Amino acid sequence: YLPPTERATQIENLITNHPLVQRLRSDPEWTESRPHLRMPSVMQQHSLTASTLMGDTKIPVPPIMFTKGDKGEELIAISYLGADLCGHVGIIHGGMMATMLDEGLARCCFAALPSKVGVTARLEIDFRRPTKCEGFVVLKARTQRVEGRKAWVKGRVEVLPTGEGKAMRKEGKGEVAPYDERGEVLVEADGLFVEPKWAKKLPAFARPT
Repeated sequence: YLPPTERATQIENLITNHPLVQRLRSDPEWTESRPHLRMPSVMQQHSLTASTLMGDTKIPVPPIMFTKGDKGEELIAISYLGADLCGHVGIIHGGMMATMLDEGLARCCFAALPSKVGVTARLEIDFRRPTKCEGFVVLKARTQRVEGRKAWVKGRVEVLPTGEGKAMRKEGKGEVAPYDERGEVLVEADGLFVEPKWAKKLPAFARPT
């Protein structure tokens, strides 16, 4: 992946060099991916998360995702959220956070479903703290149980710590500085995902990657 702008390059470097990313890359139980980059272009251009929400002042670089094992056990995704995703000034829109959790929890459990694809049947969200824009966040999800075509998943979004007990936030001048939050939980969610009966008929290119 080659970031398209200088700003995106800096954000990409900060994410890829973060201690959490380095640790997950060195652990053979975790597999790294960037699902949005693997979508066929015909699908990508019409995707909310792979196209509409991407951009230098929105989500400048595709989130890096790590999945544990091959049975849909856990997922960790690291993202940067820009100023053009706000509801209130300086605060990321709640709908954006819900979208992140919806997709993150779903991707977490896909591998546990018979046809490796599912849709959201229920999503309950608790907003714990405002999510400030121009900051790094980490989404963590874990599949709780699976029954046939149903999977229950729990997850949360946290401020991404620097690895030194302080959180990361990119300042307007380009530097990264610590601020008050120290990896606190921002949003929590519980979801139920169901593999639809028509899933087996989906062509390979239309399946989540």
